[in-house]
Amino acid sequence: MKNILIMGIGRAGKTTLSNMIKNEINSYSLIHSDCLKWAMIRALGKEEYYRKNVEKQKEFEHSEIFQRTLLEFFNSSIKNDKKEYGYILESGQLHPKIVKEMIDFNHTIVVCLGLGNLSIDDMVTLCLKHDKKEDWTYGLSKDYLKEHAKGWYSANTLLKEECPKYGIPYFDTSKNRVEILNKIMNSILKDAKNP
Repeated sequence: MKNILIMGIGRAGKTTLSNMIKNEINSYSLIHSDCLKWAMIRALGKEEYYRKNVEKQKEFEHSEIFQRTLLEFFNSSIKNDKKEYGYILESGQLHPKIVKEMIDFNHTIVVCLGLGNLSIDDMVTLCLKHDKKEDWTYGLSKDYLKEHAKGWYSANTLLKEECPKYGIPYFDTSKNRVEILNKIMNSILKDAKNP
């Protein structure tokens, strides 16, 4: 089985897609980048600091050292997967250049999910539309979400420009989300079974 890396911006459907794939092929192990992020933060004894200083938390999680640590952890997990059950990594913190440098595209399917040409306000509206109780954005005010959407907008613009340069398919999930995610999943599963 090929491994799978799902990257992209917040609220574009990364976790939904990774769970859809995991439900289809249960042998995959699923890695959420936020789990490693918080493990590193707790190991440093800085959870309270980063919870109170969200901008510093974002700075940490988008730092090159965190991205490289995350991808090294993913690669190490793959290397130790003797039965080749496969891994899925979903992350909103990765830059295409670092992914291209550190990931073997022959054995790992890489896709990027974004929100096309949506404005910041449209991103907030879409977030509210798809919000579920288990989402970290659930119940947050529009103003608070708008502050986060500014970062999503910047990241989305960068990913739309950079992904094609590094051979990473960028998918717009802003419209017909269920249909788009199903098409991506079916394409990934077809490719994943043909190492």
